[in-house]
Order: sequence, then structure tokens, then C-alpha cells
Amino acid sequence: MKIALFSPLNPIKTGISDYVEELLPELARHFEVDVYIDPGYQPSDRGLQDRFHIIPFNPDRFPYDRYDAVLYHMGNFYDGHRYVYEALLRYPGVVVLHDFVMQGFYAEQYDETGDYQRYAQLQEQYYGEQGREIAERIKLRGPIPIWESPEAINFPLNEEIVSYARGLIVHSDFVRQRIEALTSAPIFIIPHHGHVAKSFDNQAIRRSLDVEESQLLICSAGYISKNKRYHRILAALRQLEDIPFQYVIAGEDRGGLLRDSHLSEHRAFRVLGHLRLPEMESVISSSDICINLRFPTMGESSGSLIRMMGYGKPVLVTNFGSYAELPDYAVLKVDPDIDEVETIKRFVQSLALDPDFRLSVGREARAYVERECSLPRCAELYAQAIRHCCRQGLGDQGE
Repeated sequence: MKIALFSPLNPIKTGISDYVEELLPELARHFEVDVYIDPGYQPSDRGLQDRFHIIPFNPDRFPYDRYDAVLYHMGNFYDGHRYVYEALLRYPGVVVLHDFVMQGFYAEQYDETGDYQRYAQLQEQYYGEQGREIAERIKLRGPIPIWESPEAINFPLNEEIVSYARGLIVHSDFVRQRIEALTSAPIFIIPHHGHVAKSFDNQAIRRSLDVEESQLLICSAGYISKNKRYHRILAALRQLEDIPFQYVIAGEDRGGLLRDSHLSEHRAFRVLGHLRLPEMESVISSSDICINLRFPTMGESSGSLIRMMGYGKPVLVTNFGSYAELPDYAVLKVDPDIDEVETIKRFVQSLALDPDFRLSVGREARAYVERECSLPRCAELYAQAIRHCCRQGLGDQGE
């Protein structure tokens, strides 16, 4: 079977680029894969061009009927996924929905095109008067955009994308339950895949980060956004007066969210900025404790979380959304409620004071990822989903 795959690749700065580049070699064991990219860049991994037919997408010359299926990786980052969206609307196929809430994608589209009428029309089409109010709030640059609020999960604005999907792949039952009400197309749950753990000189990396031997290294990773609860994390860690530690955030602060957090006043807090994947993994590998919170959720899964677990780290996660589906023995769950700061503090204290506890949770995390999220297993699930859609006549035009 031959498939066309649409996804951003590096150097486009999105976790989906990393996700797809890791998945491609395993997927190629099942299919002949042509990869279609936005024509505005070249992949930074030149080796991909040796292994795969990578084609700049031209909407008027796409040989749709040559493929048994077309697979679209769709995410919320408009610059990275604009061409994926445009291709999907013209050539429906199987959609991997990496983000349930797509409000940010459409807001960025409106910012770029200036077409408020279409933006407001979509909101109103799916949500009526409430949709008109959402569009107006975005137009007026209200203080809290819809995608940063808990109500976003009820107004995801993914309906147009879902309507063009001949089949849907999601990463959690949390998303599957919400998608079922929107479509009669088949839906498949495929967990976010794990990664091949690399070997690092952890002591050398810790020294490069100025972490003293007596200090714990605590790490968060990925793009800095409001729903990752950094203000709550920082509030909790500031209370750890008797525990020597360094807390590093390996991620880009696109919106300047932490500029006013007075990080420079606390020697233990550092933002490292955007790191290439091997550098980010080296920081994770060298860490003692990881924190990966998300609330409100956009229905997303986290590649950085799976990396943390795969490297055998104890990880604090938010007890909500897809994170709540992880087994209790493999992560430490923090409810996003009035006691959130205190819970974070107590978990970190317990992990800091009990090395065996850290090792035990980390060992269970690694075992879970190896058992449930291996690349070969996830690629096999992709193959089963795509073949199912093709047998049902859903992989291409649906005819």
C-alpha cells in the first residue's frame, strides 16, 4: 500500500515535527510513504530525504488517486499546519488530531488573513450566539482568549476539520469520547509513542547547568504556555527552603509569560529557551524530578511527558484530561484545585527526601512506556487503522 503523509518536519518548531520524524521509519515498515511538506522550507534532517520521497505540496498537482490513503497530522500551530488544513479541505483523508481544541489555529488564521467574517461565521455555525461572543472577544483582544480558559473544551472549533476526516486517530479516550458526538467516521486511539532512550553523560550535563552535587535537578520541558501552570509550580518550589535544588525549564517563552515572574531573583530558577531535541533529552535524562502540568487542557497529549517517563523519571502531572488516564503507579497526579500549590510542594518534598521513591516511580514510568507506547506497537496500530479505513473505502475520496 502507498500513502501520502502530510505533516510539518523540523526545523518547524512543533512537537509534531519530532513525533512524525520518529514515527516515519516504523511506518515505512508497513507502507510506501510519500511525505508532503509546505513548500516554504527544506527539512533540517537531510537523511530524511535519502530515506523518503519528500515533496513540496502543490494543491493543483497533488496525485490524490495514486494513493491508497492520505494521512494528515493536524495540530494547533497555524504556521506549521496551514498547508495541512488546506490540503485536507480539498482532499479528505485520515486525520491524526493531535489537539482537540483548535481555537488557537483559527484565531491565528484570522490574524493572518484579516477575514473576520469567515472566522465569526465558523464560530456562529457551531456555537450560535455563544460563538458570536467568542469571535467578538477575540476581535477585541480580550484579556483571556478562549483557548486559555476551562470552557475551551466545550467550544473546541474542531468541527470543520473533523467533518473532512474519513477516519480519525486520537491519543486518548478523553478525546475519543468528545469526538464521537461529532462524526460517524471510525475513531482509533493510538497512544503517543515512546522514544528510543539515548545515553548521556548526566554528570557532565549537570555541571554544564551549574547543578551542584548536593542539589536536585528538577525539569519541565516544552513550549511555555499558561496552561502548564508555571506560576503554581514556581509558587510551590519557592516554599522548599530546606531542599537544595535547581529548576530548569527547557522551552521557548513565545508569549513572554514568565517575564514578570521574577525568575532572576531566585538563583534556582532558569529558563533555557528552545532546545533542539537531543539537548532537551539530555536535560531530561540528567534530571531527578520532572514536572509536566496542563490545565485547562486542549485535549493534547505531551511528547515531553512521554520522554520524561521513558527516561525513567518520576513526573508530576495534572489529574485531568488524557493525563488522568495514565496509571497511578507510573506518575504523581496533582488536582488543579485550591490545594494545587501545596500538593506540588509535598510531592517534590517526598521525592527529594526519598531516593528509593524516586527510583520506584521512575521505574514504573519507564516500564509503562516500553509496554504500551513503543514505536513498533504504535506504528502497527497506525497500520491497522489505515487499512481499516481503506477496506471501508474511507482512506481516499471515500467512494
